[in-house]
Amino acid sequence: MKLETGITAPDFTRNDVHDHSLSLSDFKGKKIFLAFLRNTRCPLCSRFLFGLSRRIQAFGEDKVAMVIVYESRKELFLLSGFFKNLLAKHPNLRIISDPQRQLYDLYGAEISPAKATLEALQAANRMEEIEDAVQKGFTGDAIEEGTHPDAIPADFFINEDFEIEYTHYGKDAGDHIGIGLIEAFANGEPIAPAAV
Repeated sequence: MKLETGITAPDFTRNDVHDHSLSLSDFKGKKIFLAFLRNTRCPLCSRFLFGLSRRIQAFGEDKVAMVIVYESRKELFLLSGFFKNLLAKHPNLRIISDPQRQLYDLYGAEISPAKATLEALQAANRMEEIEDAVQKGFTGDAIEEGTHPDAIPADFFINEDFEIEYTHYGKDAGDHIGIGLIEAFANGEPIAPAAV
């Protein structure tokens, strides 16, 4: 079930991929960006994180806690040069492995074969983004054992009072929240309600 804005964010406690315990409520009093991505072989997810990484320092890494949830097993992050470098460079970014999709279910992130087809990606004009991802070296096919290739991204802004301020449920498998919106949230700028 999709979550509404204005409600208290569902709390959870998990270990991140470095086995450090993380409770979402640990960040109460601070802005939180919570994202549910697909798997380590999803080129559009990696492209999104790459773009976010390039903007984090510009808008102030200390302004917002970033918690990213993946279906992938934690070992895959520790074997990947991209993810190891990303986590080393941005200590404020935490990645959680959730192959059982318990956190996805808690936040209403969906699995939708219809939204993950090539036709759906073409209709959403994602081909240029896929080409850009390939040029940046992200060449996966989103097929990874133990994960769902038809998982759809979902993103949440949680304010200092631990309330959900903004939700973005993807309309297709490559539909991530705009990084400009994340920057606006970090800087305390007003965010227009998401279109339904």
